[in-house]
Amino acid sequence: MTSLNNHCPVCGMKTEADVPSVEYHKMYFHFCSEQCRETFVAHPVLYSTKVGKQRNEILKRRTMRLAEPVNDELAELIIPYLTAVMGVQEVVVESDKVNITYDLLQVTESQIEKMLHEIGLQLGGSWLEILRRGWVHNSEEIELENLAAPPAPHYNHTPPQS
Repeated sequence: MTSLNNHCPVCGMKTEADVPSVEYHKMYFHFCSEQCRETFVAHPVLYSTKVGKQRNEILKRRTMRLAEPVNDELAELIIPYLTAVMGVQEVVVESDKVNITYDLLQVTESQIEKMLHEIGLQLGGSWLEILRRGWVHNSEEIELENLAAPPAPHYNHTPPQS
């Protein structure tokens, strides 16, 4: 079995000894965080081949509605918590909205939602919000799967000679 260098294949940071490695195609990949390990496991082709290394980032800007408005004090706690997450570039909290910019190659909206739940925040529960979140999760998953797919063959069609 081959062991790759000690840099995370998802973000390029130095790996941590306490984060489990993953075996993929007889190679061991090591990670800087559990988040990067989960991201790799979801789409290993993106991070183990040249396909993923050719892309720098895929920025997404989303607005996530909370079940209740948050006060300024809580908003000031949410912002550094989320900006510390790998791939999150900007967070703005306004009343019951969290506006977030993140790199899809490092974190998904689904992972961000999970983190919000871990700190006790509930997302909006209207059927429209649930439908929107499902659509975002599905579209992000499809986008990542499309990136991991092998490129289509290119055929040179030469017009017939007359």
